[in-house]
Amino acid sequence: MAEPAEQEFLRSIFLMEAWDTVAALDCAAATLARPEGVDELFVVTHRLKGAASLHGFPSIAELAAELEEALAGRPPDTRRLGALVGHLKHALDAAVNAPPAAVGVATPAPRADASLDPLRKELEAFFAGNADVIAYFLPEATEHLDGVTSALGALERGVDEADVARLFRAVHTLKGAAYVVGCVRVGEVAHRMEDVLVVAREGRRPLTPRAVETLFAAEGALRLMLGLPPDPRANVTDVVAGVRARLDALLDGVPVPAPAPPAAPFPEPVPALSSSLAALLSTPRPAPARAAPRRPPRQTIRVNLERLDSLMDLIGEMVIDRERVDQRLDEIDRVSAALLASRGRLAQCIADFERRQFDQRRPVPPAKPAAAATAGRSVSELFAELEFDRYDDSGIFARTVAEIAADIAELQSELTAVTRSLRDDMAHVHRITGALRSEIGRARLVPIGSLFGRFVRQGQAAARAAGKSVRFETRGEAVELDTAIIEQIVDPLLHLVQNTITHGIEAPDERRACGKEAAGTVTLSAAHEGGAVLVEVADDGRGIDPDLVRRRAVAQGFVPADAELDDDQTLDLIFLPGFSTASAVTTAAGRGVGMDVVRTNVRRLNGDVEVRSVVGEGTRFTLRLPLTLLVSEALMITVAEERLAVPLNAVQLVTTVRPEDVRPGPRGEAILVGEDLVDLVPLPTILGLERGPRRPRRPVLVVRGAGRTLAVEVDEILHKQEIVIKPLGEFLTGVGPYGGASVGADARVTLLLDPGALVETAARANAVTRAARRREAAAGEAPAPRRRVLLVDDSVSVRRFVGQMLEKAGFDVTTAGDGADAMARLAEAAFDVVVTDLEMPRVNGYELIDDVRRRPATRSLPVIVLTTRAGDKHVALAKSLGVQHYVTKPVEEHAFVTLVASLVPA
Repeated sequence: MAEPAEQEFLRSIFLMEAWDTVAALDCAAATLARPEGVDELFVVTHRLKGAASLHGFPSIAELAAELEEALAGRPPDTRRLGALVGHLKHALDAAVNAPPAAVGVATPAPRADASLDPLRKELEAFFAGNADVIAYFLPEATEHLDGVTSALGALERGVDEADVARLFRAVHTLKGAAYVVGCVRVGEVAHRMEDVLVVAREGRRPLTPRAVETLFAAEGALRLMLGLPPDPRANVTDVVAGVRARLDALLDGVPVPAPAPPAAPFPEPVPALSSSLAALLSTPRPAPARAAPRRPPRQTIRVNLERLDSLMDLIGEMVIDRERVDQRLDEIDRVSAALLASRGRLAQCIADFERRQFDQRRPVPPAKPAAAATAGRSVSELFAELEFDRYDDSGIFARTVAEIAADIAELQSELTAVTRSLRDDMAHVHRITGALRSEIGRARLVPIGSLFGRFVRQGQAAARAAGKSVRFETRGEAVELDTAIIEQIVDPLLHLVQNTITHGIEAPDERRACGKEAAGTVTLSAAHEGGAVLVEVADDGRGIDPDLVRRRAVAQGFVPADAELDDDQTLDLIFLPGFSTASAVTTAAGRGVGMDVVRTNVRRLNGDVEVRSVVGEGTRFTLRLPLTLLVSEALMITVAEERLAVPLNAVQLVTTVRPEDVRPGPRGEAILVGEDLVDLVPLPTILGLERGPRRPRRPVLVVRGAGRTLAVEVDEILHKQEIVIKPLGEFLTGVGPYGGASVGADARVTLLLDPGALVETAARANAVTRAARRREAAAGEAPAPRRRVLLVDDSVSVRRFVGQMLEKAGFDVTTAGDGADAMARLAEAAFDVVVTDLEMPRVNGYELIDDVRRRPATRSLPVIVLTTRAGDKHVALAKSLGVQHYVTKPVEEHAFVTLVASLVPA
C-alpha cells in the first residue's frame, strides 16, 4: 500500500477533482438547459463515484451514486440534486481533515423560515409582479452600480472632487430610477448613500477610508437586493439593516460600527448519519408559500443614437445602390435579348444557305449554250450578269453574316460598358457593406471598464477574506470589446484576479520585511495593439519562482525529472490542467483548474495568454483578444496542396528564407529575426503532411503564440482575406493545432490554425526528437526496457492512484485522459497492455477498444477494463469487442498487479 505521505498526496488529488465536480454541479441549472447537459453532469458524477470508491470514501461514493440516480430522471430532479450537492460539500469539507474511514455525510441545518427575511419576500413579490419593468430596470441599475464601483475604487486611492461628483451622479440616477419603477426599498438605500455624499461634498463630513468601505457595503447590499448575482443563503433584511445603520452613523458623525461577520450559511457539521439517503430524507421540505422566481432578463446592450443614425444612413445608401444595380441588370437583360435575336438571325441565314446550296431535291438548271456575247440581250441582263458575284447566294449570305457580326460587336461594346458600370456599382456596394459591418460591430462593443469595476469589488472582498491589503488600479476603461468576448473573458479574468490575491500579493508583514509597502497593488489595464486588444492583470507581489514550478511539475508527474526547460517554458506549465503550486486544497487554490480555464477560454476566442514574472517584483498576465468575433482577418497559405488560414494578428513577420539564412539553433534549425534566434519548423512536419522538395527561397511566417515565437515554413503564401470563423464542434475539438474553420465562396472548408497550439505542438515534436536521439545515443548501455502499460481514465486521482500502484510493481506507465488522447499515445509508441475506463468524454472506452481492434498493429494488444460499471450489458458489450478481463472499482492491489503482469509477454 502507499506510504502515509503518498496517501496524503493522493487524497489531495482526489479532493481537487471532487471540488471540480461540485463546481460543475453548482452550475447544473445552466448545464441542464443544453441538449447534452445531462450527459456532461452524468460523466462527472460517475467519475467521482469511481474515484471515491477507489480512495476509500464510501459515503461520498454513495452520494455520487444518488446524484447519478437524480440525473437519470426524465426530467432530472433538480431539487434533489441541490440537496445532494449540499451534502457533498459538507462531506468534502469533513474529508479535508479526516482520514478516509472517518469521512461521513454531515447534515446541514435547515434553512431559515421565509418570515425571518421579510425584505427578500417583498422584493421577490415586486419582481414577480413587474417582469416588464425588470427587463429595462435591471440593465440600467447594473450600469449605475458598475459606475459606483469604479468611482469608489478611485476614491480608495485618494479623494478627488471629480470622482465624488461621478459617484454622486450614479447614485442619484439609480435612486430616481428605483423610485420611478416602484422599487422603493432600493431607492431608500440609494437615498441614504446620496445623503452621505451630499454631506461630504458640502465639507461637513470627510470621506474617510471607513466611509468609503461603508459605501462599498451599501453598493453590495444594492446588488444583493437586485439579485446581481442572487444569493439565496443571505438574509437580505439583516444585511440592509446593517448597512443603513452604518450610513446613519456616518450622517450623525458617530463612530461607524464595524461590519458584522457574515453568518455561516450552515452550522458546524454534526456527526454523520449512517446513510446518505437518511441525510436526504432529513432535509426539510421547502416552504410552499414562496414567490415564483423571476426569469433572468433578456440580454441587451445600449447603442448610441449617433451609431444608429450612421447605420440608417448606410442602409439608405444601400437602397440606392440596389436600385442602380437593378438598372444595370435590366440593361444586361436587354443586351442578352438582342444577342439572342442575332443568334436566331444567324441560324436562319445558315439554314437558308444550306437549303439552296445543298438540297438534292432542287432541279439543277441546264447549262446555257455559248452564244454571242451581246447578241439579243438587254442592258439590264448584261448588268445583272456583271454583278452576279454580289447577288448570288454566297454574296447574300456573306453580307448577312457581316451585318450580324456588326450587330454583335455593337452589343459586345454595350455589354462591356454595362459590366464596367456594374463593377463600379458593386465596388460601392462592397464599401457600404464593409462600413455597415463595421458599424454593426461597433454597436456590439461595450467598454471594458464595466468589467473592471466588477473585478475590483470581488478582488477587494477576496483580499479582506485573506487578511491582505490590496490597492486596485485600472487603466484603459474606455477600450471597447465585443459583447460576446466580454461575456467569455469574465471567468478568465476573475481567475487571474483571484490568483494575484491568493498566490501573488504577500501578507503585509512579509511585504514590509521585503521593503515594500504594506498594501499590494493589482493593476487591470486594456489597450489596443494593431487589430487586437491587450488586457493585462499585473501585481507587485512575490512573482512566480521557476524553480518551484519545475519541482512541483516533476513531483506531480507533468514533466520528467531530466526535462530541459527554460524559464519561459517552465512558467507555461502553470496552464496545464490539474497543475497547482498551492500546498493545500482550499476553496481558493490548490485544485489546479484556474489557469487551465484561462487559457482554454481565451483560445476559444482565437486569442492567447502570456505570463511574465520576476521573482520578488511581481507577475503580469497578458490576454491578447480580437476586437470582434463576427469577422476576422487571416493570411491564406497552402501546405501540401491544402489551403489553411493563419490569424493575421498572430503573424509578426512574412519573409522568404534562403539556405544561407538558416542557422543551427538549440532545438534544430533557426533563423535570425531582429536580434533573436527563432526556431524554424516546416509546417507539413507539424501537421503530419507530406513534405515536398525544398525550394531555394522558402516562404516563412513568424507567428507568436503561447508566449513564444516560432518561424513556420510553408509552401505558398496566397493573400489576406476576411473570414467568418466557425467552431469545429466538440468531436473535433483538440484534434490538431486548429482553432476553427471557415467556408469560402467556393464552398471549400478552410481550417484555421491556432498559433498557441501550433507553437506547443512544435515544442512537443522537438522534445520527442531530442528524447529519441538521447535514447539512440544511450542504446548501447541502456538497461532492458520495462514493460509498458497505457492507463486511460478521465479521473486524475484514478490515474495517479493506479499509476503509482503499477509503477511500484516495475511497469512503465503512460497515462491518457480519454480515448482520443489514448489513440494519439498508441500512434506514437508501442505498449504491452491497455487499462481503460468506459465512461469518458470525447471518445469513450468502448470506442477506444473498437479502434484498437481495428488497427493491425494493436489488434492483439491485451485490454483490461477498469470501471465502476458492473452491469451485465456493460460486461457483454466489452466481451463482444474482445475484452477478456473486466475489473470493477475499487481494486485489490496485489490481484490487479498480478493480472497485468500475466498479460505482459515475457
